[in-house]
Amino acid sequence: MKLFSHIAMFAAGMLALASCSDESIVEIDVDDPFVQPGDRAATIEVPLRFHVEKPSLIGKPLVNDIPSRAEGKGDDTTDDPEKAAEEAINDIWVFQYDENGNQLIVPRFYKVESSEIRKLNIRLAEGNDSHVYVLANTGDETWAQDKDFSTVEKFVSYEYPFTEDNVEMGEDERLLMEGHVESTIRKETDLHPIDIHLTRMMAKISFKYVTAAAASNLVVNRVIINNMPMNMRMEETPKEENYPTGEDFETRSVTLDNNFSSGKVYTFYMPANRRGTSSNTDPKLKNNGAPDKALYVQLFVSSKSNGSNYLYTIYLGENDTNDYNVRRNHNYNITLKINSEGRDDRVLAAPANCFVLGHNEEIMFDPYNRTETGGGWKYSDYVNKKVASKRIETVKVLWQEQNVIGDNSNQTDPAKRRVWKDEYDRIHVKSAKTNGNAVIAGYNSANEIVWSWHIWVNNEKPAEISKAIAYKTFGWDNGGIKKDAGRVVKGRALMSCNIGAHSASATGANSYGAVFQWGRKDPFPIGWKVTNCSSGAYMFHKNNIGVIADNSNKEIKMTTDGGKENCGELFDYQKTNATIGKIEYTLKHPTIFLGATNTESSSGAMSTDTWRQPKTWVNNGDWYWGGEDRLWGGKPFAQATKKFLVHPKGSTWLDCGTMAVDGWLSDNGATEKSLFDPCPAGWMVPPADMWLSFTVDGKNSGWGTNATSRVNGTFQSGIYGHRIYVEAWKSGKTVYFPSNGFRNSNGTLRRNGNCGNYHTSTPSTNGTVNCFHIHNASAALPFETGYESTRRAFAGPVRCVRDVDD
Repeated sequence: MKLFSHIAMFAAGMLALASCSDESIVEIDVDDPFVQPGDRAATIEVPLRFHVEKPSLIGKPLVNDIPSRAEGKGDDTTDDPEKAAEEAINDIWVFQYDENGNQLIVPRFYKVESSEIRKLNIRLAEGNDSHVYVLANTGDETWAQDKDFSTVEKFVSYEYPFTEDNVEMGEDERLLMEGHVESTIRKETDLHPIDIHLTRMMAKISFKYVTAAAASNLVVNRVIINNMPMNMRMEETPKEENYPTGEDFETRSVTLDNNFSSGKVYTFYMPANRRGTSSNTDPKLKNNGAPDKALYVQLFVSSKSNGSNYLYTIYLGENDTNDYNVRRNHNYNITLKINSEGRDDRVLAAPANCFVLGHNEEIMFDPYNRTETGGGWKYSDYVNKKVASKRIETVKVLWQEQNVIGDNSNQTDPAKRRVWKDEYDRIHVKSAKTNGNAVIAGYNSANEIVWSWHIWVNNEKPAEISKAIAYKTFGWDNGGIKKDAGRVVKGRALMSCNIGAHSASATGANSYGAVFQWGRKDPFPIGWKVTNCSSGAYMFHKNNIGVIADNSNKEIKMTTDGGKENCGELFDYQKTNATIGKIEYTLKHPTIFLGATNTESSSGAMSTDTWRQPKTWVNNGDWYWGGEDRLWGGKPFAQATKKFLVHPKGSTWLDCGTMAVDGWLSDNGATEKSLFDPCPAGWMVPPADMWLSFTVDGKNSGWGTNATSRVNGTFQSGIYGHRIYVEAWKSGKTVYFPSNGFRNSNGTLRRNGNCGNYHTSTPSTNGTVNCFHIHNASAALPFETGYESTRRAFAGPVRCVRDVDD
């Protein structure tokens, strides 16, 4: 019985046959029901028989005391559901070419609707040395219609786009397979089936890790697959050649966030990436000699014992020493045995703009590897080892609170250097035994800063993922805040303190942390010696900030109030303009504060509030000239899918005064961490709705008596901040939010211990940004009422949240 009752057949329609001359076209019967526009020959019914080739099995040892190759059960049984899914054929495209490699019939699509998939009748043209190609499981009956497959060469060299959705094969997904045969097609009574051997167009990675008791403090939070090619070739290139060809092919990084556990097997799929071999013989050094764009897998691991986050890096290949070839139709079985917390060259600090270290700790990180995607920024546009101006040649301390890193001036004695770049382009940092902040910078050959990193030394380990504090908040939609439903929405868990805090548990000055201009990645010092500045502004010098030191641990000159323009010091203030108000300038000058007002300290801004008036501002109060909403991963307000106007501009609410700006709830905050996000690995700047549960109904608290009854917190004299309940109304766990103070857009430092104005990643209307304002113990405002604090040149504290949903 013919199988046409079990399948549906489709044709791609007329394709351009540019390679075929008029003489090669033959006359065919137009009344033939199987003729399709573009066919060059009549077709006959031919049985096609499929054979799914077995993949090659590769097992390999990995990192950290691994004594043997990966475990495996050998070949799986045929009733294994996973194997059955990998061999399933839901549909096929059939291509036929003549002995000269020219298209003979237009591509046909067959949808398999029968369980009998090993043998299928199709339509082919008669011919000598006919080349028949099959592509299985596109799932798209129109796929070939807009593509030029007029010759064999064009077909086999076509690169099928690979998307992130293909990495983890879902229940309804099937693996792409390709196969071909050269055969003579003849019309006979008993035509023998044409055998097509199909091979999977991707490699399969089966991965698990096993944690020994001595490494029980290590928690795997995610798996990151790096250097996955964006395309896969229809037919495999010769095995001795690299593929993709060249070094400029596009790749992507894909992050898998699961509830990872020791011993569980995780499976993902990827295109071939063959980068060749090296001469290395030591497994511990395989990563050091890895070719550019070789495919590797990283485990994002958090240590409970030291609070740091690491990347355990595994380069795939056919062995654990020198092979970097990931081939299609190969299954790579990987077992990572983590026997201790010891680290070697295969364990890097997880990449970010901020690294958190304990006392006397050393980290190593790759300055060329970043995987953040929020906002659409591309790291290689700014840091790229193949471009001289973007390549890091040296690295040193730009500034530090004295003794946080120490004297880094001696680079010739390995025992004395504190920050350096090794021969494999990795950066090393050693902390001293003083809590505080530092910024290190990588310089190109012209001694220009290419990129800089915040080094935050805090021996209480605030960035440890397991210390994240879960909280619940109100739901909301376009109709408003769902107060009556209660605090039922689980938010992304909070960090216990502000970025840069000297202590994760103290109150007052030790809790204040650093401040950041909105959208910039680098910290600015704040009044770490000022417990309470209720009078307003204070001077930018060591009596208020503390001693800020250089690469040699020697004091850096600081003599201004912070707002004197072009003072010539490291922490200069400059008013933004079209030339300097751009990302490229801030990357080269991470310590220069870009202001946005027409008032300077010398003209009285230290003692007056003229800086608060819109008429005094330039560029709408934004350091970035012309404005840019995506810097911290969010989207323009116009792209929000949910919006609710909580406090309209010009309205009054309780005793908060008149709203100078609209107080919107909108869902256009970052969901993916940005390249310029200032938080450590595993953390990100929060969205605007994080603060809703901090008051009784998600709206502003009002001041004084209203605040006492409406703020979901407790207040004590002398803590200079708020203890906010994060689980329920005035019960359960609390998280401390200090009145950090800020650096206003005219550069002056103000109100430590009196005000806190916390950034979010959410841009709002008219160049504003959503922020959360606390005023010591007398107010909590999820929607800032004033004009100046919503400006993007404003530098305020940041409280990070987890960068994934727990």
